[in-house]
Amino acid sequence: MTAQHPLRPVGDEFLADAPLVIRVAADLPNAPAEVWEVLGSERMWSWLPVIDRVRWLSPRPLRAGAVRRLRLARSVILDEEFYRWDDRRRATFYVQSASRPLLRALAEDFVLEPTAAGGTRLTWTMALEPNLPRVRRLRLLAPLLRPGNALALRGIRRELPPAP
Repeated sequence: MTAQHPLRPVGDEFLADAPLVIRVAADLPNAPAEVWEVLGSERMWSWLPVIDRVRWLSPRPLRAGAVRRLRLARSVILDEEFYRWDDRRRATFYVQSASRPLLRALAEDFVLEPTAAGGTRLTWTMALEPNLPRVRRLRLLAPLLRPGNALALRGIRRELPPAP
């Protein structure tokens, strides 16, 4: 395996004050338990071609402290540690290390809220600090990531069972 570059450990404060914070939401017709099942599965992000491998390194049942390995574009490997795992409600992780020195820090938060219609509102927050010259490049990166993240989040529908 390629050498891993450690990233800075971060927590909830980073989700609010990182150099780049992207928050998107999707309303899904499925119950929170069904959405949660996909979030914790090896199928998570299977609909997104840039993510070609997801593997849990921790045994089930998953809980805070669980580690997941993700591969992007067959070339970048990220190890993620979940510091929050509230079954059927919320999962939050930070990236421990990456196979390339592209980032200083990255955290993601998934919040599931039941809707009045019996579905789920899924909110995904991505907070990152790239390993790039800051101001100019961040202004270029944000407009690209926001629509991409919204599209990626809506893609979860492909893995959900048909809604009743």
